[in-house]
Amino acid sequence: MKIAVLGAGAIGCYLGAVLSKHHEVTLIGRERLINAFNRAGHMALSDYQERDCQYSNLTVTDSTDALASADLILLTVKCLAVHEAAQQLQAFAAKTTPVISLQNGIGSDDMLRQLRNPVIRGIVGFNVAPMDNCRFHRGTEGDVYCEALIDSTIAMQLDSAFHDMGFRLHTTSGFEALQWAKLQLNLNNAINAVSNLPLKQELETRGYRTILSLAMSELIEVTKQEQLKLPKLTKLPARWIPVLLKAPDSWFKKLASSMLAIDPQARSSMWEDLNNQRTTEIDYINGAVVRAAHALGLQAPANLTLVELIKDIEEGRRTPGIPSEEVLEDIKKRR
Repeated sequence: MKIAVLGAGAIGCYLGAVLSKHHEVTLIGRERLINAFNRAGHMALSDYQERDCQYSNLTVTDSTDALASADLILLTVKCLAVHEAAQQLQAFAAKTTPVISLQNGIGSDDMLRQLRNPVIRGIVGFNVAPMDNCRFHRGTEGDVYCEALIDSTIAMQLDSAFHDMGFRLHTTSGFEALQWAKLQLNLNNAINAVSNLPLKQELETRGYRTILSLAMSELIEVTKQEQLKLPKLTKLPARWIPVLLKAPDSWFKKLASSMLAIDPQARSSMWEDLNNQRTTEIDYINGAVVRAAHALGLQAPANLTLVELIKDIEEGRRTPGIPSEEVLEDIKKRR
């Protein structure tokens, strides 16, 4: 199977490299990726379970030519780049080629409705960080999920390749609820960026967990009003996670061992964006909760505070490393 990965960042490179063991893969990315791949002569993948693999049997390019001959396209751009990617797909991809769209957040996939192609929405349930020497490191557990619209043969081929690296592909007919369940976990991206701490250290700090608990509780109230039953993406049901997060540090470390099964240096993609002075996806993550809450006549002070703090950092009015007590005080003022 010929697979083109459009927007090959950390997630796209990780998935594309895994798939290249069994399929003909072309990664369409930026010049810095091409240069890094050419210098290293391969793409290296590692993870929190100490896997370490190298892949050289793949093409890395900035040309969209591979879209025309692809049997499957993975769209792994950030939310802010979906509109431009949709134009590229419309111009260069065969109209019968299925596109699996893998973005964080809610709202960006509206731009894909103009496409003639079959579009299958999906999410990636783990964190991947770019490292030196064309290495991509998966720092957390999780699987890949997509709509049940995917062809069953393609789904089996993807799942088989993913299984080699310790994760799976799951399909669902209830994607909207799944998307909100993933969004619940992604709400921590902003807190991690604001804290300027590694994920593990941030989650071991009760103050930051309290902020996350408040943000998640607002999302759960929105989904309750929308009558969405959130599926389990972790060992705990979605509604119990905010309760666990408020536990004292000693209890949390005992009760949430799987949540803390994170590489000690792993950070969120939003931290990566701020660290590289890129615009973040905050409007599609915490901002999506704020918009949905307001549409229902609800308030979302925790998520609104995080949106405004991230925008302040983006625009240079604040710097990362904001104490949890200060964030909690800002949330309190908005209630």
